Amino acid sequence: MKLKKPSLTLGDDWEEINPQSVFLKNRILEHEAEDLNRSVWALLCLGWLRTFARRDPLDIDHIHVRFYVLPADVGGKYVKRSEKDWDHLKKLMKYLDVSKEAWQDAKPLEPLTEQITHPENNDSLFYIFNTLPSPKPSSSSVSCPFSCHAITSLLDDTERIQGLRTDLYAYQRRSAATMIKREVQPTRALDPRLEEVECPTGGQYFYDRTTGVVRRSPRFYEEAKGGILAETMGLGKTLICLAVILATKGHWPLIPPEYSVQECQTRPRVGSLMDMAVAAAKRERIPWRSYLQRMSSTGEESKSCRRVLEQNVPSYTIPPPEARHSRRPTNVQPGKSIVLSTATLIIVPQNLFSHWKNEIAAHIEKDALKALYVDNNNFVMPPATDLRLYDVLLMSKARLEEEMSPISSLRKPCHCPRSESCNCHFGFQRSYRSPLADLHFLRIIVDEGHDFSSFGRKNNAVFALQKLHVDRRWIVSGTPSSGLLGIEASTATLETLSGVSDHDSQLVKDILESRRSSGIDLQMEPSVRKSALQQERKDLEKLGSIVMDFLDLQPWSNSKGGDAASWKQYIIPKGDGQRKPKSLRNVLESLVVRHRMEDIEKDIKLPPLHNRTVYLEPTWHDKLSLNLFIMNLAVNAVTSERIDQDYMFHPRNRASLNQLIANLRCSGFYWTAFTKEEIMKSIELSRKYLENKSSSGQTEQKSGNLRQGDFEFLQRAIQMGVVVVDCRSWTAFSAAHKLGLYIDDWPEDAREAWSLTKDIPGTPVIMGAPQISKAQNFVDSHLYAPDPASGLAALGESTMAKLWESLQPKPVKTSKDADEKLSPQQSPQKHGDAPFLTSIQKPATFGKHTISRTKSTSSPQKTSSQETVPPKAQDTTPSGLKPALKSALKSSTIAQPVDPIDPSSILSKTRLSGTASAKLSYLLDRITTLHTSEKILIFYEGDNIAYYIAQTLELLGIQFLIYTGSLSALRKSTYITTFNTTETFRVLLMDVHQAAHGLHIAAASRVFFVNPVWQPTVEAQAIKRAHRIGQQRPVYVETLVLRGTLEDRMLARRKNMSAQEHHKAEKSLLDDDVMARVIKDADFIP
Repeated sequence: MKLKKPSLTLGDDWEEINPQSVFLKNRILEHEAEDLNRSVWALLCLGWLRTFARRDPLDIDHIHVRFYVLPADVGGKYVKRSEKDWDHLKKLMKYLDVSKEAWQDAKPLEPLTEQITHPENNDSLFYIFNTLPSPKPSSSSVSCPFSCHAITSLLDDTERIQGLRTDLYAYQRRSAATMIKREVQPTRALDPRLEEVECPTGGQYFYDRTTGVVRRSPRFYEEAKGGILAETMGLGKTLICLAVILATKGHWPLIPPEYSVQECQTRPRVGSLMDMAVAAAKRERIPWRSYLQRMSSTGEESKSCRRVLEQNVPSYTIPPPEARHSRRPTNVQPGKSIVLSTATLIIVPQNLFSHWKNEIAAHIEKDALKALYVDNNNFVMPPATDLRLYDVLLMSKARLEEEMSPISSLRKPCHCPRSESCNCHFGFQRSYRSPLADLHFLRIIVDEGHDFSSFGRKNNAVFALQKLHVDRRWIVSGTPSSGLLGIEASTATLETLSGVSDHDSQLVKDILESRRSSGIDLQMEPSVRKSALQQERKDLEKLGSIVMDFLDLQPWSNSKGGDAASWKQYIIPKGDGQRKPKSLRNVLESLVVRHRMEDIEKDIKLPPLHNRTVYLEPTWHDKLSLNLFIMNLAVNAVTSERIDQDYMFHPRNRASLNQLIANLRCSGFYWTAFTKEEIMKSIELSRKYLENKSSSGQTEQKSGNLRQGDFEFLQRAIQMGVVVVDCRSWTAFSAAHKLGLYIDDWPEDAREAWSLTKDIPGTPVIMGAPQISKAQNFVDSHLYAPDPASGLAALGESTMAKLWESLQPKPVKTSKDADEKLSPQQSPQKHGDAPFLTSIQKPATFGKHTISRTKSTSSPQKTSSQETVPPKAQDTTPSGLKPALKSALKSSTIAQPVDPIDPSSILSKTRLSGTASAKLSYLLDRITTLHTSEKILIFYEGDNIAYYIAQTLELLGIQFLIYTGSLSALRKSTYITTFNTTETFRVLLMDVHQAAHGLHIAAASRVFFVNPVWQPTVEAQAIKRAHRIGQQRPVYVETLVLRGTLEDRMLARRKNMSAQEHHKAEKSLLDDDVMARVIKDADFIP
């Protein structure tokens, strides 16, 4: 350290300064830093420091001071230490230059300068996660011979894993081998709180920057016996886990060290050879079950050996808690016996239960694993003596929580003797103890384990897991948190012009560098920087919950009295974005098993991923629907004069505004929720407002927050409302809540009976899908009549009469003070209420069934898509799959059986020519072209979109499934399995927010996004449901966008946003300042 020269004569040699010297009594440091001076004085008085000084040979006005620090692990017997005193050393260490050059006067020193921290503590979680080294396991350091053999067999590409039907890729073998090595040979790692620093006098010391503790010797902690398997989405994490289970089949867990003393037992007499062999097998943890199974497969019987070994399974006893001292006699509670089990417990979400079950059946040879499947509460858990015989216990997360709860819905009257060892369902007078709690499992694997994390509090799943005795613990998730996301997920959303790889090395480098900072970049906008730091903290809190509550990793999980380390203090970044150097990287390297994409591509090449945006010209009805929302915003902005809570963009109206934006985005596909009465009321309100302003002579500049041109904008809104009200087709669609379908060559005598509108002769008849379906069924039942169209007009009259009758409003009781009971967002506004209440409400769902009800028919109708369909991309994929059902309304692009309709009949020419939705017209054209040769996955936002698509698919005879959030977990799982394994269902409609984790839908090679997705991570997760291992075809992704609309501008904005801006606006478009301005300034579509 360099200081100003004191009033004390110093020579060229180093001289020790003691606490009683004039140097310190004169407190010469107070001119530089009074606080630092007090800390130095306190450390000298405590005996923690020795100081030497001499004059600066190059600057006569300054001196050099050397400080010798007493490490924390030296002299503890003679020197008192407390946590408060370490703060003094921490303050001093910030100003010390500890380099060799400074110590040897080989470089000039700056007077009392705070040293800069290492730059790597600013790296974001995303950057660290994506730059972790790929695993490179070796069996050389593994002491257990059985585990060493398992690792060796996995790493040998020529050796087949016994019982595994599927060949593993090289990276899968490395991942599985790494998992086993971390389980059986966890390395001793340096305490992540400590930083190794080179001592200027030689050697090294270890420093904790957070507390200021200096140690001469390192402190080590054993890494977790497990971790996080975080291979990229779709690259076979389930198969890797099954390979680990097979390679370690029959291996025994270790008895916890605190109970291992019970293993040393003496016999009262010399045992038999059998007894000594069994004792040796127990002591050496020999996996005898796998050996005996191999012997049985060769015809060698070993029933007597197996019986004796099963009777002597290793176990240990957990002693009861110490009884309190009392004068009264107390009953001594017996200890609890825990039996070791070679089983692996697999916990999965309910919607992935069937996936795991199917994967086990597909990849594991028959009888290779003895598995028990527990997926619902009706299954009675076997006793522990039976459970320990299984190799795998597959259980849903919900059942585990219920199973480990002492007060459970599983309880039934108990008829067993009152015994502590009773494991059956309990009566109301007793607590239920699950048989799982009596076993010590070899391993637990939690699929999509990020759902178990809840920082700061423990959820039911964590409490359930903590009641289990497990030797090895694994979380399986490609995205443990939103920040722990692979770079390949970011590249999946990028638009590709050809079949180029989406993992281009330079592109990956650019993305990594752009997201390297954790939020410390001072050039960022303050709100964006704050949002990025908040997201980083949330991700790290989730990771901390996994580390402490599930993996029990020291020192983070230590109790307060046992050298506890604060995850929040050391890992989570501070307000400036900094954290302790290398701590987070060291933790992730010790836990995460994951390959970099460039290493995976050396072993496997996924089919090409083609991602493109399809821009469509909106139809007349598309424009009307979208313009009605703009009209709503315009009327509200002008009549409220953008002040107070009447204004839609007021902070208190945020929830309603978010719902309006969600509805506006859905209207890009189709929208019928507005009513004619709402529009007319809005027109009347706007006209009165303009009349009042005109009569008072006010202009925009004199009224509230009005802008130049607002009155003209309001006039245009009125004109738009008049256009909509005068549109017969829109009025009919809105009243009937039907999506308009255009039918060419409909029988003239039935035109007026079936039409939703009064059509002009010679134009297509406009009908709704349910009405077309009813007419189609009528024709199907009269195919062989002389005139199948006979009676069609009469049926149409009765059908439409029932439809309009069902839509008549029912009388509703009203209250005099109804207006007073409206919510704030719906209350009458001061300057006029824009009465579009439906725009800020979640729309009613017009359909409920989620599975195709189509029947095989030979209906004579045909289809051709004509309206608003741009030129299609060339389809180069092979065909060959047989259609599951005949099409009800046949497409001209699909070969069909000979029509049973007489060619002279008008019905032979009837066809579906288009729809009122540009997106639906395009989808129908693509689906009818592709569904015979490829399966199709359609992602949507808003259930009504799914049902509109489903109605038209039923007309076309194309079988579909709808995967929506309202389905039960069991039905969700069944739908995924059915779609993947049968040829019947060709289209899967899926809510994009239900496609986030764990789903395998490689049966689909065509992916459509009905609306552009605002969050890139959500879109990437959805794409990876199809683009994954098991996919045999190139995957084509198409995002449908209406040109010149809000969603067009939204997608353009999304492409130009930084990762930090995405984090800030993750929940809402309105959180992005640019999009908020776009929505506020939105203009009508011409």
